[in-house]
Amino acid sequence: MTTHRPSPAAPAAAHAAALWPPEVAGHVHGIDLLRFLAATAVLLFHFKSFGLYAPGYQATGPDAAFAFLPDWAASGWVGVQVFFVLSGYVIARSTLGASWQGFLIKRAVRIFPALWICASIALLVRIASGEPVLERLLDWSRSVVLSPKGPYIDGVVWTLVIEAIFYALVGLTMARGPRQGGGYTASLDRLAVVLGSASGLFLVFCTVAVATAAGSAAALDWFGYKLLLLRHGVFFALGMALFAATRSPPSLPRQAFIVGLVLLCLLEIRLKALTDGDSDVATAAGLWLFMLAWLMLSVTCRPPVTRAGLRALLVQLGRLSYPLYLGHFVVGMYLVPPLAQVIDDRAALLAASLLIVATLALLVAHGPEPWGQQRLRALLQRIGPARPSPQPSYPRENT
Repeated sequence: MTTHRPSPAAPAAAHAAALWPPEVAGHVHGIDLLRFLAATAVLLFHFKSFGLYAPGYQATGPDAAFAFLPDWAASGWVGVQVFFVLSGYVIARSTLGASWQGFLIKRAVRIFPALWICASIALLVRIASGEPVLERLLDWSRSVVLSPKGPYIDGVVWTLVIEAIFYALVGLTMARGPRQGGGYTASLDRLAVVLGSASGLFLVFCTVAVATAAGSAAALDWFGYKLLLLRHGVFFALGMALFAATRSPPSLPRQAFIVGLVLLCLLEIRLKALTDGDSDVATAAGLWLFMLAWLMLSVTCRPPVTRAGLRALLVQLGRLSYPLYLGHFVVGMYLVPPLAQVIDDRAALLAASLLIVATLALLVAHGPEPWGQQRLRALLQRIGPARPSPQPSYPRENT
């Protein structure tokens, strides 16, 4: 007689089902809000240095359209580092109940349609401004395929290239994991250790090199290091380690590993601040720690959101965050100067610019993006249908 043993995911699934209605079981609404906060932080960081008289970035003094934004907005770039931690957590969770083919299909469906739409909008905006058509078409083509070599049509695309490399690494680990023993969970745990250790050693080396004048922070900011996940691997590893800690009580070594990753992440933030000339490292670190604490509370405490209206709002904010992140930079930068010719008041100019950018993101999130996702999913499933997963499924999450 065979005795059925519940999977490790079963207690967590039952716990989630007991707290939330079936249609939202497994969905962490705190992640939706955190995504929106991270995207908003990056948006305000860029807006603070948009040019007033001509499309430009990193404008200062009277040339900056919104220099009156609060000082902490200058450290809003840490929203990118928050996204990387979120990716580590969500991607690790999304591997449960998925084959490696299904995982990669889901990642492609999630990332490409909005990218193609927003990159095309950026292309039209830049061509309409009088920029060389052929050069911009080349930038666009590199962006829509996430080429590891830029330049890109939009300044935020490089982060998606880094994300895609991480996805590919996880997919490869999933494909090899069952053959190595221990299934996906053990394989992903090993990946987190390797990724965090390699990135951490690199960051320590960078810090020592800068401190001893053996190298400059700018020289260590070579894009190739980012492509190898040496600069940001600690953030992905931290997210993966946090997910592993939510599945079972973390052992003392795992707790020490998480603490070490947090410290290494702060080290990378310091190096980034030195590279970009942001002297307020404390504010940047504080913003990142606040959002990290929000993530940890969201996935451990998981307070139930019982009001349907509030649940819907949080889900919409989560859906809005990706097209808002993708679509704010070029559109906002090229929109501000012509709007400034008809709107004198800087606060009103900011409000109008944000309204247009947010409206565009909302239209993308509720129109062409879901349509494109459906078409791409159908195409990819015909080309390479997903095989059954070797692991049990898990409640739906913010993936």
